[in-house]
Amino acid sequence: MARTIRPIPLPSRPTIETQAEFGAFIRSLRTQLGLRIDDAAALCGVSVALLSALESGKPRSIGLDKALHIAQQLGLAVLAIPRADLPDTLHRLESKQ
Repeated sequence: MARTIRPIPLPSRPTIETQAEFGAFIRSLRTQLGLRIDDAAALCGVSVALLSALESGKPRSIGLDKALHIAQQLGLAVLAIPRADLPDTLHRLESKQ
C-alpha cells in the first residue's frame, strides 16, 4: 500500500533568506501536491539525494538555475524585490488576505 503524504503547511512568512527557508517551501509544496520525494525528484529531473538535501536545508552545492527549476516544477513563484521595499510589500500582501 502506498504511503499517504501528510501535507505540510507553507511557512508563515513569504520571505526566504536562508537555504533552510527555501527548503521548507519546497517540502511544503511537494507534500501539498501529495508527491513522495522520489516522485518529485523525477518530476524535477534531480536526484532524490539532492532534493532531500535541499528540503532539509543542508549545505550542498546547487546552482540557482537548478533551484529555480525545482521551485517552478513544484509551483513556487520567486519574487525578487529590493530589501528596502520589503516592509511595504509584506504589508500589502497581508492586507489582501
